[in-house]
Amino acid sequence: MQQADREPVTVRHNARVTGGHMGLSFSDQFNVQTVLEQGGQRARFGTNVLAGLIEGIDTFRRDLQQQRRSRSLDPAMLGAFLWVDDAELLQRIAEFPAACVVVSKQPQDKRAMAKLGKVTDAVKEAAGFPAEALSELEELRFHQDGKAPVLGPGSPREDLRLSALRTLGYRKVDNHLVPILHTKMVLLGELWWHDEDALGGVADVTGFRPHRLWLGSANGTASSRRSLEFGLWLEDPGLLEAARRFLVEVLAQSEELDPHSDSLTPDLAMPDYDDEAMWEALAALPDPDDGEDGV
Repeated sequence: MQQADREPVTVRHNARVTGGHMGLSFSDQFNVQTVLEQGGQRARFGTNVLAGLIEGIDTFRRDLQQQRRSRSLDPAMLGAFLWVDDAELLQRIAEFPAACVVVSKQPQDKRAMAKLGKVTDAVKEAAGFPAEALSELEELRFHQDGKAPVLGPGSPREDLRLSALRTLGYRKVDNHLVPILHTKMVLLGELWWHDEDALGGVADVTGFRPHRLWLGSANGTASSRRSLEFGLWLEDPGLLEAARRFLVEVLAQSEELDPHSDSLTPDLAMPDYDDEAMWEALAALPDPDDGEDGV
């Protein structure tokens, strides 16, 4: 890319606000874009910065599918927002081969429930995200009646898949302020597969490799497109890994989209293991040093 392409578009006109009461909007004179020196990714300032998020998602998915590598599976997305209701963004989440985006826990009044219903319908056919692709989550299981499940030698393997939209945190009750999930971020990457575990044993291993991170000020909402915001794509390896670790913890502490609890009550937990049953099953196994007749 030539240096001229990297020069920011600088706006110096007098800003104005246009429109009447319900149609208030900022003019395009605020809009500035530039290309970062490192990585060549774009940064946007002004109105409708979500367009840059959508464009980046589409470009990433197209490029990854055109450059498929050995043992690469599907494009994957993790994210965290205060709230998401933008139609285009919801469509991208719903159509992504693997995606899980966490939002702050929503109120349960009539108006909020109506909005929640529309969002839920938009992603009802989404594939979700395989928990096993994140090593920190692969042992987690959903609560059973509010308790961690007990696993024994006969417990079936469970391929835990997180829904495309989940929630985190505390619910605002009686207008009391509570800590909220206030990030606006999307981490794009790919799922990969390998037939060996870390020790070289035969195994069916799936992982997630981050490639690109979106950070900004805009919520994933249609109304954010009218506000003055910023957003940019980044590819710094250290930042990608830090974002991955943060989002993994967000997922681990998250709940289904409309939980009953007003407090931080994760519906995922490490299972309890029936150690006695495990030892009995192990003792019943034939000794590999014995012959076929066990003598």
